[in-house]
Amino acid sequence: MKLGRLDQRLPRHAWWSLMGGVLLLLAAIGGGSGWLALAALAALTSFGVSAYRAGRRPDEPEPFPWPTDLRAAAEGMARPINPEPKRILPKEQNGPEIAEVARTREGLDKLLADRLPLWRWAAFTSVLVQRRNSVQPRLRDCALGYQPRGGIQHDGRYYSALAFQIMQEVVDLVAQLEQFMLSPGFTGALKSFSVDDGAEPDAVLHIANRLMDYHESFLVQAERCLHTTVNRDVIVFVQDMGALTMCPLAGFERFIETMCRRVAEGRELLPYAEGTVLLDDVQLAISLPDDLAQRLTAHIREFSA
Repeated sequence: MKLGRLDQRLPRHAWWSLMGGVLLLLAAIGGGSGWLALAALAALTSFGVSAYRAGRRPDEPEPFPWPTDLRAAAEGMARPINPEPKRILPKEQNGPEIAEVARTREGLDKLLADRLPLWRWAAFTSVLVQRRNSVQPRLRDCALGYQPRGGIQHDGRYYSALAFQIMQEVVDLVAQLEQFMLSPGFTGALKSFSVDDGAEPDAVLHIANRLMDYHESFLVQAERCLHTTVNRDVIVFVQDMGALTMCPLAGFERFIETMCRRVAEGRELLPYAEGTVLLDDVQLAISLPDDLAQRLTAHIREFSA
């Protein structure tokens, strides 16, 4: 869009925000003031929002409104998962050593060598946390809805075909993940985690890594969806597809965080317990927001007509 058209559509306060932001930024650079730089950023952001809104067609739809739980999970993807939630019970003085979730490969190796109480659950969760945090920049880009520019910009018809492929891939992956987590090998191994003669280290690591392979596959689909450069009139379609591909990643996010809490609960309860501590089941739930499927179908119909 040319600047002349944008100038006619932007409100007067937006241009004041632009000029004020530039002046504050120059002053901050000259004086080395962090507070001035922050004020400049706020003013320039205000201008950017106004310019974006002014540049939209009157009939152009807004992106799909994300439900609170999906938005919260996406916001969590912008930072590493903390495997050590705040304690509920006070730590017992001179209590027994209990396994904890390891942040590094070296820590995981030590955990497997020591085999302290709760080591299987801690090892399983350690793999989940480490692999999830290893793709932190990629998750952050997806949570930001980052859409790189440059290169060939594809039209709506091209993106409709791509979106259909991605939707089919996501549906197939969800079905495969469900079968994997309901399989005797997976459920039996998890049940054995609380038994003294249960799964061995190789089995624990294998199951955790196979589960996170699905996470990687879902992340690849989200990147395919968001990193395809498109014409301007297709951007909202891309954003709505981003909401779809974030749903499985949000499910994994909640699952891994819950696993961290379960291990933390076990660490707190074991010193006071007699016998085996059975942790509550954890569900990896993937849900699709209401009306999102219909919204995507409408996009495909519009650009495929």
